[in-house]
Amino acid sequence: MPSTTQETPRRRVRLTPDERRAQILEAAARIVAEKGFYGLSLQDVCDAVGLSQPGLLHYVRNKEGLLQLLVEQRYDRRFDPDDFIATGDPAATHPDGVSLPAYLRYLVRNNARTPELIRLYMVLGAEAASPEHPAHEYFSQRPDGVWWLYSQTTWRLPPEVGPWEDQRGLVEMCIEAMDGVQVRLFRDPPVELEDQWARFEQVLFPSPVWDDYR
Repeated sequence: MPSTTQETPRRRVRLTPDERRAQILEAAARIVAEKGFYGLSLQDVCDAVGLSQPGLLHYVRNKEGLLQLLVEQRYDRRFDPDDFIATGDPAATHPDGVSLPAYLRYLVRNNARTPELIRLYMVLGAEAASPEHPAHEYFSQRPDGVWWLYSQTTWRLPPEVGPWEDQRGLVEMCIEAMDGVQVRLFRDPPVELEDQWARFEQVLFPSPVWDDYR
């Protein structure tokens, strides 16, 4: 005897534009981390989020536009110095300024919780060594961008190291060391990012000069 029970059709949840854009970026980040930018197709993203290509192009102009959103909104806009200050950590709210070693520990700690974004950055960074890659300019200019961003914050520095304007070399070494440590997250066996960074911190911010500024 046929069943008389009828299934109630599922109501389609309508996402806001911001929610849909976040969904697109999450799917694209996952695909790029697996396949690289050149292995990404817009159809892959459409299939992942349930959109047609015209629907997807409403949010991103083209594949290059999607890459720009990925880098600027998915990777860059996270865990910046203002985010650290907003935590209320005493090292971030000292009246004389923010502790640079403490901020970098905060950055490493949060990066360790988002390995998919680290993989995205690594894959794009390797591909972008080619001048033809659409992210080549972004990665070439990244040191300038990081320096500009950090220079918007007042940092509490030991008098022995001089003013902030003299710290660009230190900042670049910190970012380069962090990039190197993050690569090892995907080696076998993987490393603990925070433990590894603690070792680098002792070299980059040596005692006793930095002991009261951590």
